[in-house]
Amino acid sequence: MARYDMPRFTTLRMVALSVCLLWALSVQARPLPGFTLIRFGNILPATQQADLTTQEANLRELLHRAPNDDIALARLGTVLAMQNKFEESAQCFEKALKVNPGDVESRRSLATDYWQLGQSEKARTHLEMVLKAKPGDSLATLLLGMVSEDLGDHQRAAKLLGDVLPLVRQRPETISALARANYHIGQIEKAREALQMVAGNEAVFQAGRLAAEFKDYDTAEKMFLSIQSTYPDAGTLNYNLALAQFSAKRYEPCEKTLLISISYGHGTPEAYALLGWAYAKQQRADEMLKAFEKAINMAPSNESYFIDLAEALMENQKDATALEVAKEAVKRFPSSSQVYRLKGSVELKSYLLTDALKSYTKATELDPNNARAALGLALTLWNMDRNDDAAKSFEEGVHKFPQDAFFVMKYALFLLNAPGERDAAANARIKDLLKKSEELDASNSETHYQLGNLAIQENKYDDALSELQIAAKLDPDVAKVHLLLARVYRRTGHEEEAVKETQLHRKLKEKEDQNVDATAAIGTRHP
Repeated sequence: MARYDMPRFTTLRMVALSVCLLWALSVQARPLPGFTLIRFGNILPATQQADLTTQEANLRELLHRAPNDDIALARLGTVLAMQNKFEESAQCFEKALKVNPGDVESRRSLATDYWQLGQSEKARTHLEMVLKAKPGDSLATLLLGMVSEDLGDHQRAAKLLGDVLPLVRQRPETISALARANYHIGQIEKAREALQMVAGNEAVFQAGRLAAEFKDYDTAEKMFLSIQSTYPDAGTLNYNLALAQFSAKRYEPCEKTLLISISYGHGTPEAYALLGWAYAKQQRADEMLKAFEKAINMAPSNESYFIDLAEALMENQKDATALEVAKEAVKRFPSSSQVYRLKGSVELKSYLLTDALKSYTKATELDPNNARAALGLALTLWNMDRNDDAAKSFEEGVHKFPQDAFFVMKYALFLLNAPGERDAAANARIKDLLKKSEELDASNSETHYQLGNLAIQENKYDDALSELQIAAKLDPDVAKVHLLLARVYRRTGHEEEAVKETQLHRKLKEKEDQNVDATAAIGTRHP
């Protein structure tokens, strides 16, 4: 189904470039013969009107006569950078720095060229040299903060960017970098404060998408609503608003947003598919089918809507119909790994294990990098009690897809349920896998539940309580989480909380037992 998939802000580098051009063009240097200096005060009109080709030719002629003139080299580097000739520009700044290693402005500009060329480590090295020579350089601090964020050093990025807020406020891209860094290190309120700095329709829209990327759906919804009457692309805005509402499990508001948007002529296939999911979550099967049918008819060549429909049908316990949809999808898209993965998923859930094995095998043949197909294959082997083959598939999978938190978690579950006694090494392996899964994706309730369960077995009740509380917050409707919470509260002397959790467990268990085929929200053996 639809998800937020935010690209990295590539425009950050363009911002850094414009900033560093200001530095380079404002170098306090002697005038060059036959060349008119562009001064800081008139940088914008000068760059707009200058004939860069003529300037480049004049500078090259000057350097032909005086090849070691560091001022001319720096100026040529600037002119080349303005023409997006970053490799040549970097070469000029490198030559200028050989002549004059203390030229801070050229070093900043060289760092910018390196960043533009994707050589962020080199950019960081030169910016650190700038700050060592000139610790209070706010522009270098700003750029190093953005480079640090690009390199994944979120803690340092947040610190550096937070130190130069007046500069950060000037551009939405730098604001986004600060917010992103704070989201990464868990400083949610600081990230929200940063996003409040943005102004203008597009900047606010992108800020909302950034918040949604980090699952801060309340902030995303507020930002989208704040520009609902002014954003020029109402269909795109309303779709993103509805997606934030859906992701926050606010299915009725999501439905309302989509229906209003569709009534105004924004009925895209994506909108109808999301509407289908909103109906599916509300157990409104007839309306769900109509919405997905609309999406498929509008985009019959898009396999994703068949996949969405089948998965929504499975969620509504209509596995037979889901299988028919999957078979039709295979007919229409015979070379699609995802479609065969879908078919295998329906067959596995229906316990048609031989068919599931064939489907998942075909999916992995069509795309060896399809992690979900590889996981489905391992899970099918597990369900067939081919534990040795399953163990091999799981082990191969976690090595091939080491960043797939769900795959890692499922392997841990397989080892937890393996027959026979587990020794200390096996328990350590399981815990390591769960911890790794948690590090990769802390939003999976099952991972926290299993870590809590292991902590109980080790009599580490504080750790167990912390993990189980997170699991209950992430997915409050799973009975088994509340059962363990009750056990921990009782063992730590919190009888009142234990009684509440026991009552909640009974209520949720009765609801789960009403449909014996219902797949629990977490901990299933299905991909």
